[in-house]
Amino acid sequence: MKLAKNIIKPFILFLLILGSVNPAYANEIVFTTHFMKPFTWQEDGEFKGFATEIVREMMKIMNHPEKFQMYPFIRGLKEVQSESNRAFFIVARRPEREQTVKWVGPLVSNGVYFYKKKNSSVKLDSLEDLWNIKSIGVERGVADETFLHSKGFNNLVSVDNHQQLLQMLDAERIDVGSMGELVMPEMAKNAGINPNDFERTAIKLYDSEVNLVFSKDVSDQVVLKWQQALDDLKASGEYQKIYQKYIP
Repeated sequence: MKLAKNIIKPFILFLLILGSVNPAYANEIVFTTHFMKPFTWQEDGEFKGFATEIVREMMKIMNHPEKFQMYPFIRGLKEVQSESNRAFFIVARRPEREQTVKWVGPLVSNGVYFYKKKNSSVKLDSLEDLWNIKSIGVERGVADETFLHSKGFNNLVSVDNHQQLLQMLDAERIDVGSMGELVMPEMAKNAGINPNDFERTAIKLYDSEVNLVFSKDVSDQVVLKWQQALDDLKASGEYQKIYQKYIP
């Protein structure tokens, strides 16, 4: 019996020591993205896109498992803001989000404009002209909606995603819709609509720098290492190669 105890005690001590060492999976950050061509999408179970490939290269530098999940934007943003050990991309850097997450980026800059159906009678030269139209389409929960609400616009039509927005614009159920200029062509094609059926107006809402964000519990030191991984990709020229592959 005494011998058994002498054997069990070292074994328990070994387990305690083993438990005190953080294995790779203990600190694995859960990476989530959302559908937005040409930045992120999923095809035949494979995650693709410019931002996905950039983050994948960063994962290689960081020796982090290359695993992703895809959620709707609102869910992904809410989880990274409220849950532990999370990362989410792509996210526009806006004042109302600044203190809710930790930022790595920018992954890319994307000018956000208002689009209308080609040959539409709607005339827009300035942001103030938006007061004079019936309906402005925006994706629910994104920075565009928040920004326009903050300016007092009450003629917004909030939709679930870019595809629905473009379909409504194509059917002339809304007058204009806000969308990133790098995103619109691919999102239109995905919706089964010719991108040339739409026309970019003169109104630029803002330049949107989109980022990889981490939950607040991820240490500043770890976040800094991810930022360095992105900076290294840009310095090496690999970033530009990937950019030209997806955004000629």
